[in-house]
Formats: sequence, structure tokens, C-alpha cells
Amino acid sequence: MTDTSESDLRNRILGNVKDRNASEETRQWLSVLDSSALQADQTLHLNQLPEAENLNTSAFVDLLFDYLSRYVAEFNKNPIHESLKVHCERPKGEYEFQDFTRFSHPVKYFQGHVSTREWAVVVQAYMGKILAFVVPSDILIGFRPGDPTRRPYMEIIEKEEAGATKRTLLNRGLSSANIGQLAKRIFGQVIKVSRNEASDTEEFKIASHAEQNTVDLDRSYDADESKWLLSEQDFLEMRRGGGAGASPQAATKGKLGIPEQFAANSQSVANLCMQIVGDIDKELATLEQIGMAAMKTDAMKEINYAMKRSQVLKNLKDKILDFASDWDNCLNGER
Repeated sequence: MTDTSESDLRNRILGNVKDRNASEETRQWLSVLDSSALQADQTLHLNQLPEAENLNTSAFVDLLFDYLSRYVAEFNKNPIHESLKVHCERPKGEYEFQDFTRFSHPVKYFQGHVSTREWAVVVQAYMGKILAFVVPSDILIGFRPGDPTRRPYMEIIEKEEAGATKRTLLNRGLSSANIGQLAKRIFGQVIKVSRNEASDTEEFKIASHAEQNTVDLDRSYDADESKWLLSEQDFLEMRRGGGAGASPQAATKGKLGIPEQFAANSQSVANLCMQIVGDIDKELATLEQIGMAAMKTDAMKEINYAMKRSQVLKNLKDKILDFASDWDNCLNGER
């Protein structure tokens, strides 16, 4: 067997988790979250059928909180969030809960949370389920499994099969490749509820709000440039946020004005970058699984393939994040 430890191999294959590029990706997503929490919701690309993984419940939840901790740290760095500080409490081990009004036997469970001053998302794992609840922060201390007063925001079902674990979310296959997006949805939910942008009784949906409400952009100005070309004065006024230079034709009822169309276009590019980076992360997670499995059989060819391909994808991710950063800087007049 190779001397490379399992943890070393994992760190070498997925070394992007804590580097500057992961931080840059998070910054881009948080920027979208600041402008519109609904737009920041990402659709989870789940499989039709669940995949068996050698990742037990505690390891899955631990990875989930790796991402949540990073998002919380990046969010709290921004001084504009001073009034909405977020706290992340990782599960500290397995607890046992006994209440015969809720369960016929003692229940062993893991529990952690992400919270603001007023609201929290609690993650509980027990009896073949991983549940997320949106609750008032003042009931965190006494919140335990089976609380009859709260319905789960999200419910992941686990099934053991031949020593591996299969997971489903809303009857779709969920794997470790989805953990990053899953953490973003959980973090985004506590922010939305804290900002009164969502209800604490809202239930999780696979499709994002943004994709369910796609805007059909007005293209009526395409045929005649004179309808939308702006003078320098109009452009400067638009950049100040007044939008006075928008043409009457484009600002009619039910149509987006010129400033709104520019904003929608910018948002589309930002979302595309986030989607591509998410796809790369999913591929990196798959390569991690390949590498871990290959290590168990000492298959160095497969291990080297996973590491080399991961490096290529990581370099590609660097370029996409650099582009996203340049795009953001240019649009905000920083270059």
C-alpha cells in the first residue's frame, strides 16, 4: 500500500477548498447575495438515482459545515454586514436524546447550526435522516430531535447499502459533489429569513427562484440603434443610478428599461460564471471519489490521473474566477 495517507490524497486532489480561488468564488457569490438573496439561490443539479458513497453521516455533515464555516467567515469580513453577523456552530460529537413523548427509544444524533441574532438554520442528523430547520435563535438551546412545533426546511434521506450510503433529497440522488451548493442554499436561507425576504416556514425546492421566474428581456430596440444609443451625459446619469437616459420605448409597462437590461445582462454573466465553477467543483468531487477508491487498491495510474485532471480543472477554475473578478471590477468602474 502506498505511504500516501487518505487525508493527504484528499488534500492534494481537492486542494482548492481553502485557497484564494475558493475565497474568490465565495466572494462573487456573496456579492450576488448582497444584491439579491433570491438571485443567489442556485439550482441543485441532482441525479435521477442516488449514488452509493463511502461517506458516513458524520463525515457528510462535517463536510457540509466545512463549507458553511467558510461562507460565514467570508460574509462576516465585509463591514456592511456588521448588523447581521452570522455564527456557525459545528456539531461537537454525537449526543443522545430521550423523550418518550417523541420517540419510543433513546435517539443518537448530531446537531449544528448557522445563526444570526434572530434566526438560525439547525442541521440535525439521526435515524437515517439529515434535517435542516429554520428556527428563532432564542430556542436554539432547547431545540432537539422530533420537535413538534417546527417542520423541516430540508430533509435528506439516507440508506445504507453494502457498507456504503445512498442519499436522496426530494426523491433525487444527492452526493458529496452537491455539498457546496447545498451549503449555499442553507446559508442563503438564514440570510433571507433574517432580512425578511423569506418566511421561516418556507420549504426547500431543488430549482432556484431565479430559474422559476426567468425574465423575458425586451429586444425591441435591436432593429434601430437610435432607440438605445446614449449620450455621454445620459450614460453618466445612468451610472449614478438615476436611469434618466432610458428611452421611453424601452421603459414601457411590462418591459425592462435600459439600466435594468444592463443589470440583467451583468447578472446573467455572473450567474454563468458561478454555474461553470459549480460544475468544475462537482467534477473535482467526483475525481476525489475516484482517487480515494484507487488508493484502496494501490492503483497508482488512476491516482495520478485523478490528481493531474484535478490540477487542470483547478487552473481552469482560476481563469474563470479571474474573469469574474475583472468583469465585476470593470462594471463597477474600478478599472
